[in-house]
Amino acid sequence: MGFLKRLFGGGDQPQNQDPNGIYLYFRSKRAANAVAKVRIDKQYDLNRSGDGFVWHKTIVDPRYFSRIEAVITFDSRHNIVNADLSGGELIDEESYEAAMTED
Repeated sequence: MGFLKRLFGGGDQPQNQDPNGIYLYFRSKRAANAVAKVRIDKQYDLNRSGDGFVWHKTIVDPRYFSRIEAVITFDSRHNIVNADLSGGELIDEESYEAAMTED
């Protein structure tokens, strides 16, 4: 089973083993356990903006299907400079994991 997950991408890959990905975690304002994990591909998902990058996305949490509108600005090293969110907030990985285990 583990082989199939690796083959078809079903398993989560740790952030440090994915040099082209940026992982962000979001919580919807609708409920504390309305969370979503998003992988941003540095090469294909970011748009150049001045000395850095900008990312526009509508995120939908998988439990309640609530929408989070996100415009996130990154510096040239892919660190978040500004996050303009409507309908939700950025959270850390631990908060995401905790919300995923709630019923």
